[in-house]
Amino acid sequence: MDRLISTFILAQTDSQEQADAAIQDIVKDVGSNPGKLLSLVQGLGEYLTSDEAFVRSKATSLLSTTLATLDQSKINANSVTVLVEFYCDRLTDQACVPELLKGLLALSKFDKFTGADCVKAVKAILALVNVQTYQQTARHFVFLFFESVINRFSQSLRSISSDFVFGFIQCLDGEKDPRNLLLAFTLIKKIIQEFDIAQHVEDLFEVTFCYFPITFRPPPDDPYGITSDHLKIGLRDCLSATPYFAKFALPLLLEKLSSSSGSAKKDSMETIAACAPVYGSSALTPYAEELWSGLQNEIFHATGDELEQVALNTLQVITTELSMGVSLGGSNDPVEKFLHPIITDCMTQLQKPELKLAKPSGKILKACAMASDPACTSITLATIPSLLSQYTSSEQSTRKKALLDVLLDFLDASRVLYGSVDKPTEHDTDFVTPLLTFKDRFFELFTNAIMSSNEYSALRLAGVKGLQGMILLRGFLSESEISYAIQYFVRIVLEDPDVELQETALNSLASLALSMPVVVRSMALPAFFKTLPTSQNDMEVDTVIQRRSPEYILNAITKIGLEPTLFADVVPQILEKVELISKDLGSSSVGYPISLLTTILVLLRSKAEKGHSDLPQYLDQFVPRLFGMCIFPTVTADDADHIMKNPEILDIVAGIARIIMTHVDTGAQNEFAKAIFNIFVAGNLSVLPPITGYIQQVPFTPLQADARTSQQNASVLFATVIDGCRQQTTLPIDNLQQFSGSLVDVAVRTPNTIQRAALSKSVATVLNKFNKGNVLQVFISQTLVPELQSRIRQDQTSFEEREAALIMYIWITKAMVLSTNAIGYDMTGELMTIFSVPRLGKVAANGFSLVIGEQQDVLTKETFAVIRLLYKQRFFNYCIPMLVKGFENSSDEVRHNFLVALSHVLRNIPKQVLLTELPPLLSMLVHSLTFPDPELKTSTIETFQIITNDAPALMAEHLSTLTPMLIGLANANDSTNTLKVRMAALKCLGAQPKSLPFTALRPYKARVLKDLEKSLDDRKRLVRREAVECRSQWFALTGTL
Repeated sequence: MDRLISTFILAQTDSQEQADAAIQDIVKDVGSNPGKLLSLVQGLGEYLTSDEAFVRSKATSLLSTTLATLDQSKINANSVTVLVEFYCDRLTDQACVPELLKGLLALSKFDKFTGADCVKAVKAILALVNVQTYQQTARHFVFLFFESVINRFSQSLRSISSDFVFGFIQCLDGEKDPRNLLLAFTLIKKIIQEFDIAQHVEDLFEVTFCYFPITFRPPPDDPYGITSDHLKIGLRDCLSATPYFAKFALPLLLEKLSSSSGSAKKDSMETIAACAPVYGSSALTPYAEELWSGLQNEIFHATGDELEQVALNTLQVITTELSMGVSLGGSNDPVEKFLHPIITDCMTQLQKPELKLAKPSGKILKACAMASDPACTSITLATIPSLLSQYTSSEQSTRKKALLDVLLDFLDASRVLYGSVDKPTEHDTDFVTPLLTFKDRFFELFTNAIMSSNEYSALRLAGVKGLQGMILLRGFLSESEISYAIQYFVRIVLEDPDVELQETALNSLASLALSMPVVVRSMALPAFFKTLPTSQNDMEVDTVIQRRSPEYILNAITKIGLEPTLFADVVPQILEKVELISKDLGSSSVGYPISLLTTILVLLRSKAEKGHSDLPQYLDQFVPRLFGMCIFPTVTADDADHIMKNPEILDIVAGIARIIMTHVDTGAQNEFAKAIFNIFVAGNLSVLPPITGYIQQVPFTPLQADARTSQQNASVLFATVIDGCRQQTTLPIDNLQQFSGSLVDVAVRTPNTIQRAALSKSVATVLNKFNKGNVLQVFISQTLVPELQSRIRQDQTSFEEREAALIMYIWITKAMVLSTNAIGYDMTGELMTIFSVPRLGKVAANGFSLVIGEQQDVLTKETFAVIRLLYKQRFFNYCIPMLVKGFENSSDEVRHNFLVALSHVLRNIPKQVLLTELPPLLSMLVHSLTFPDPELKTSTIETFQIITNDAPALMAEHLSTLTPMLIGLANANDSTNTLKVRMAALKCLGAQPKSLPFTALRPYKARVLKDLEKSLDDRKRLVRREAVECRSQWFALTGTL
C-alpha cells in the first residue's frame, strides 16, 4: 500500500498513466479488504500533513478518488462518519478544498451516509468554504453535493432550513459559469419545494432574478451542449416555483417588457405566462392594466409572428388566472376589470375592420375568449351584437370579409374552450358556448356569404370556413343544420366554377369525414357517385362538359373516403361502376375504369400508411370479386376483348390485393392461399363469386405456356398473392421443388413477357421466403441453377428462350443475394461470365440493377421478404473486385457491359459505402463517359455529382479530365447526349462552384462560361434552365489565389 501511495504522490504531471495505474491498484486492494481503507488513511498521514500545499492536495485527491470509485457497500457506518468528520475538519485547508468537496460528494452517495452526517457536512461547507473564491470545478462539486443531500436527506436538512437556505444563497451569489447555473437553477426549485424560504424570499429572489434575461451564447463546438434555452427554461422554472416571488418579479418583468430588446421581451412574456398560474389572481390584479398595456403593444405592433403568438399566449394565461378569482372570490371584478379596456380598445379598432389593426384585435379577443367560460361569455356578449350589426349595415365585401374573420376567431375560441365534435373539452361539459345565442345569425351570415355572387372570392371562402367551424363546434348545430351545411359544400364541389372555393369546400368535407363520417356518407357520397358515368352515353363529350370530369369526382372521393365507415361504402360502389362500365365500353376505353380502380389503390395506400385496422376484412370482401371480374372474361368461348383483361388494370388489381394481403395474419393468408391455388393451379373458378353474364366455357390455365394470352396475363394476380405471403404462411402444395421447377419451365418457354415476369417473381419469392433451414438449397444449387445455366448457354436454342432463362436466373440471383445466401454470390459471378455473350451480355449487365436495386412490388420488407442487414455492402464487396478485373481484361465491347453493371451497383449502394470505396473505381467511371450509351452516361454523371457534393477533394484531383468531358456531354451536337445526359452534365458542372475551392476551378472558369453559351441556346427548355443555373454558379465563382 505504501509503495502505491508513494508512486501516486511522486508521479509527475506527465506521468498520469503511472498515477492512474496506482489508483486502480489501490481501489482494487481496498475493495477486496475494507480494513485496508484505514491503512490507506494511515499511509497518507505524512502527505496529508505536509507543509507543501501541492502534496496535501494530491494526497487528498487520492483518498477522494478512491472513495468515488470504491464499492461503498463494504464500508460500515462508523467508517463513513469518521471520514465525514475528517473531511469537514480539513475544510479550513484552502489548497485541499476542491478535493475535499469531491470526497464529501462521494461519501454523500454511500448507503451508510446518515442524516446526521449530512447536516454536519452541510454546516461545515457553509461555515468554512467561501464557494465563489474557488474555480469552477470546486463550485460544481458544491452544487452536486447539495443536489445529492437534498434528494436524500431533505427531512434532516429541514432542521437547519433557514441556515441552509441562507447559506445556499451565499454560495450562489456571483456564480457565472453556465454549467453551475444550470445545476443551481434545478436546486433553487427543489429548495423552494422542500424548505421554508419565508425568511429569505427577497434574498433568494434577488440572487435568482439577477440572471434575467439570459444572454448566454454557447461558444462554437461547445462540448457541454448547454444552450441558451436550457438556462432560460431553468431560470423560468425557478421564478415560477413560488407565489412568494410575485411582488418582486412582476414589476421587474413589466419593466423588461417595456424597455428590452426582442429576445428579452419574449423571455419576459414567456416568464409571465409561466408565473401567472402560480402567482394567482390576487397577485396579478394590481398589475392588470400594465400587463395589458405591455402586451397589446407586442400584438398591435408585432415585429414578428413568433413574438405576437407569445404575447397572445401570455394574454390568454393571464385571463385564465384572473378568471379563477371569480369562483374563489365570488366576484367578477378581476377578470371583468382586466377585460374592459381590452374590449374597448379592440372594438375601437374593429370599427374599421378592413384596416391592419383589426386582425390583431380579433386575435386578442380570441385569445381572451378561449381562456375561460366567464371571459368568453363577457367578451361575446360585449362584442358580437355590435359586430353583427356592422356586418348587416356594411356593403363593402372587404369589410364583410374582415368581420367574418373575427367571427371565425370566436368560433375557434369556442371550439378550444367548449370542445369540438372530435375532441372533447377538459372543461365542465355543462358549460355551453355563449355563441349559441347568435347561432341563427351566424348561420345566416355564413350561408349568405357562400351564396353571394360577388367576385370577391375571399368572402365566400370565409363563409365555407364559418360553416365548417360551426359544424365542428360541439353541440352547436342540430343534425338537420349540419346536413344543410354539408349540402352547401357538396354543391360547391360539384357545381361552383371557383377552383379555390372548390378546394376549400372539399377540404372541409375531408375534415368532417373524420369526425362525422356517417353524415358525410349519407350527404356527400351519393351525390358524388351519381355524377360518375355508368355507360358509354355518360362518357360522351357533351355530357361530360355539363358536369365535373370523372377524374375530378374520383379525386374528391379519394380525399373524403379514407375513414373506415366511408371506405366500406366507397369500394362496393366503385366496383359496381367498374362492372357496369366494363360491359358498355370497348376494350380501348380503359382510362375511366383505370381511374376508378386507382382510386381504391390510392385509398388503400393511405390507409396502410396511417395504420388503419380495417384492411384485413377486405381480403374476403372484395379481393375475390375483383379477381373474378378479371378472370371470368378470359374463360368465355369467343375470348372477346374486355376492359378487365387490360394489363394495366391487372397491375392495379394486383396492387390492391398486395396491400390487403400484407395486412392480414398468417391464418387468413393460409386460407386465401388455398383458394388462390385452387383457382390458378387447379383451374377451379367455383370459389370465385359469380359475375353476372359470365359462365366458364373454357378451362382456366394461366400458369401454362400454351394458355390464352388473356389467361397468361392474369398470372400477375397469382404472383401478387405469393409475394404478399408471410414467411410463416403455408403454401398448399406438396412439393415446393417440383412446383418451382414447373414455373421455371413455363417462364422460360412462354412467349408472353407478362407471364414470364409474373412467374419469375413468383419463383424468386418462393425461394427467398420458404427456404427455411436451407431446405431448398440442394434443389437450387444442383438442379435449378445448372438447368438455367445450360439453357442460357445453348447456342442452338432461340435467343428469346435463352433471354427468358437469363431473366429467371437474374430473379433467382436477387432472391439469394437479399438473404445473403452463398448461392447468390456464385450466381453473380456466373452473370459476369455472360457479359461476353452477344446480345445476352447487355441483358446480364442490366440485370445488376434488378439484383441490387430495390423493387416496389416484390421482395420488399413490406411483403415479408428475407432481407439481411448490410446485404448491399456484402454484394458490393464481393462483386466490385470481379467487375474491375473483368473490365481490365476485356475488349471494348465487353467492357461496356462491365461498366453498365458497375453503374447499377454504384447507383444502388449506400452513399457512405460509395464514397469510401470509390477512389480505385474512378478511372473506370471516367471511361464510362466515352461510351455512346446515354443511360450509362447519365448514371455515371450522377455518381460524379455525389462525389462533387460529398467528397470534393476527390473530385478536385480529376478536374482536368472531368470538367472538359462534362462540357462536351452538355452539347446537343452529339446524338448520344440525350436530354437526360445534357441535364445531368449541367447539374454536375453547376455543383462544382458550390463545393470546390476557387483555386481549383479558376483555370476552367473562362472555358466553362464560353461553352455554356451553346447550352443556353439548346432546343429543350429544361436544358436551357439548367444551363442558366449552371452559368450563374460559375459567374459567382470568385476568390483569391
